[in-house]
Amino acid sequence: MRTMNVIVIILLLLMTAACGGKLPVGQATLTPKDAVELAIAWSGAAAMIQAGGLYKEGEYNTFDYKGLEHRYLAAHLDSKKKMKAELHKFVTKKKAKRFMKANGIMKHKGKLASPEVEEVPGSLLQWDIATARQVKSKKNKMTFELTVPIGDTRTAETFIVSYTYVKKSGWRIDKFNE
Repeated sequence: MRTMNVIVIILLLLMTAACGGKLPVGQATLTPKDAVELAIAWSGAAAMIQAGGLYKEGEYNTFDYKGLEHRYLAAHLDSKKKMKAELHKFVTKKKAKRFMKANGIMKHKGKLASPEVEEVPGSLLQWDIATARQVKSKKNKMTFELTVPIGDTRTAETFIVSYTYVKKSGWRIDKFNE
């Protein structure tokens, strides 16, 4: 246990040195553990949003738009204000815009909607045992390489995730394998 404490202190000192020794006032260091936890939270939120949200009974409605079947998003995500509030818990404003565009999220008859997609099978990624290694650090930006084991295959998927410190909000994901 004592060895672990010494290692943690050394890592914190190295990360502080990598940031030029000074963090902006009020800014906490983003640890590898924090980086993994934010990536886990984001991957869960992204999957929920891509599924249209958490629908209540009778709330799921579809419509045809330019020859494609679309669905209205669940009530907790059906306006730009609600959607941005959800996204900004995890990602920067730029990443939120890119995410909405990439997923075809649009406004239709006053509500947000997205193209109907087939149910995606559950992921085998074991985020709960993911690890992170810092690869870059600047004043308010950090990049980590996340390694996530895949099921019982003894293989892993690697993600490059860039984080940006957002004033009054904390660390947010700016790029996720982009």
